[in-house]
Order: sequence, then C-alpha cells, then structure tokens
Amino acid sequence: MTVSIVVALDGGAERSLRCLAALAAVPDDPAHEVVVVDDASGDLGPVLARIEGGARIVRLERRSGFAAALRAGVAQASGDVVVLLRGAVEVDPGFLAPLVAALDGAGGAAAAAAGVPSASRAIAARRADLVIPDAPDELVAAEVLLRLGAVREVAESVVTAPARTIGARRAAGEAVELSIVIPTLDATSDRVRGCSAAIQRTTDAPHEIVVVDNGAPPQGFTAPVNAGLRAARGAYAVVMNDDVETLPGWWAPLRAGLDAGAAVTFPLTIDGAMRPDFAAWCFAVSRSALDEFEVAPGEFFDPSLVVWYQDTDLLQRLRRAGRPPLLVPEAQIRHGLSQTVATDDPALRAWIDQRIALDRAAFEAKHGAGVPGAAR
Repeated sequence: MTVSIVVALDGGAERSLRCLAALAAVPDDPAHEVVVVDDASGDLGPVLARIEGGARIVRLERRSGFAAALRAGVAQASGDVVVLLRGAVEVDPGFLAPLVAALDGAGGAAAAAAGVPSASRAIAARRADLVIPDAPDELVAAEVLLRLGAVREVAESVVTAPARTIGARRAAGEAVELSIVIPTLDATSDRVRGCSAAIQRTTDAPHEIVVVDNGAPPQGFTAPVNAGLRAARGAYAVVMNDDVETLPGWWAPLRAGLDAGAAVTFPLTIDGAMRPDFAAWCFAVSRSALDEFEVAPGEFFDPSLVVWYQDTDLLQRLRRAGRPPLLVPEAQIRHGLSQTVATDDPALRAWIDQRIALDRAAFEAKHGAGVPGAAR
C-alpha cells in the first residue's frame, strides 16, 4: 500500500519550512511521497526550491483556498492512501505508521488529533473514498470526514499546530501598533472573513481589526471609515476594502514610508486594477497625519462625500499640502475591484447610484471639474 501526504501551504516561510522539515524526518516505512501545494503564496519560492526533487510540488497561479488546493494535490498524488494535512502543521516522526494502520479496520478514515475528530490536523483515507467538497477553509476537514462516514481517532499519531510567528493580533498588555479599518455592507460575508484571514496570516505587528457594518441602514463609505478611525487605537491606521487580500510582507514597507515622512502610503495591487496616484481601497496613514488632514474633529474623510469621491478629495488635499500619497511597490495586495459596493438589492443599488451623482456634484463644487484621478 503506497501513501501520499498532501500539504497545502499559503504563505509564511518560517512555519512552512518547519512543516517540511518535520515531514522530511518521517521514516520511509511505510513508503510514502509528499505532495506540496503552493496556494499562490508569493513568499515560498526559496523554501520550495530547497525540496525540489524530494517532494512533488504543485503551484497554483491564483489564491484558491484550502479545498481547491487539496484537490489539486490529490490530483497529483499517486498513493492508494492519501493523508491530508491541515496547513503548515508539524508532524511527529512516527505519526504516519499508526495513522495508516488504522485504515486496515472498517473505518473509512483515521483522524490524527486528540479530542473532536473534525478538528483533526491530519486525515488519512483510501483515495477511492476521498471527496473534498467546496467549503470554507475552516470547515473543509469536517466536511471531508462527514462524507467518509466512520472515523477512527489515532492517539498515537501526533500532529501539532505550527508555532505562530505572525498573525497574533497582540499579546496581552501589548500596545496596538496598527489599526485596520474595514467598512463593509455585510460583516458576515465571505469577503470579510477572507480579508480578515489574510490579515492574520500576513501581519507581523501587534494589530487590531475594526470592522464597521454600514449596510442597514446604508451609510455609504465615508461615515463608517471615519467611525472606524475614531475607534482606532494604533499608532498607525490602514483603511482597507473588504475585498482586499494582503500578501506576506505587506505592512512593514508601508510603515517605513510613513516613518520616513509620508502622510499616506499605499501598496501595489498585483492582481486587479491599479491606480499609481492613489489606491484608496488600501492605504496607510500615521496618527499625526490623521490629525493634520482631518476636515473636522474626528472626520478624516469629508462627510459631505458619502459614497464616492472622498478618496480623490483626500488626494487633492494631500497634493495641495505638497505631500501626495506614496506608492510602495514592496508592499503588495490583491483586490477584487468594486466588490465592496456590489449589491443585488435593487433599492440599495438605486440609493448608491443616486448618492454617487450627489457626491460628484459636491466634489466638483469644492474642487472644480476635470480633477486628475477623479471618478467618472
């Protein structure tokens, strides 16, 4: 019986390296191969180069999520038995033999985790029985086990979660460095969950996430951003649309630009439309600039511009002060353009369209027509 170990990685070079080093220490009995899926991580190139030839590597061009990454790995696996690892876990050298041996019984799967099987960090199944459904990342393991039926927990198979080197918002008592403000029409949406998960994966500074739900009744974009910034406790703030995906290493270069004197910095969007003058779907601002460029106490964006044009209004104010926003190419994100204001509700859509027309009139009354970078 041959075994394929499939591990899906989405970033974090240090923890991924520890995961792969632990797999390399697993004895050759039972015979097995390792299939590594790089879910468009952006930072694992040097790590994966070190295991070329010792593992099968599958590279996805676009971030696809845990379920899709596992399916891609299973498609390349050659074993009769497949062991699915839940992220960059660290396996005990002796984890594999008892896990595979458990499949000799009547059970459809063996779960290598103490406690609740659906929380398993490793699942072994016969390839013919294995189905990986479309499901949110945190539910994939539970859905796989549900379809397999009988599950046997294998206490002798030890798999541990990776030590967290980034992603912890802050330690108890530690000052918040960064406040990330996310306005949204639906705080329970997949977009918000995906945005928050990416922040947790890729942010190595003590931070807080401030989600402001402005969907009922609709408040536009300016009011929730201003409210979020008033609530922010960090020395720096980032305003981020809920359809943004931060990539590894995104924050430090933005902070460096602010520390060097820029009032506002913004990252390079590598997958989506990009404005070189100001990409307001994700920008960073220092605490001092929040105070310097507010239009009224506690109002960083102009409240008269409810849905649209508030970014270009800020751009104009920064330009006139001789401190235009600074593009920082070393900081990179992905962005689903206009998804944040997308809605299937006809009444809300009508309100947004009407409000955009009013905002345009207010903006042109303030700055005139033909302002470079103004929306059309």
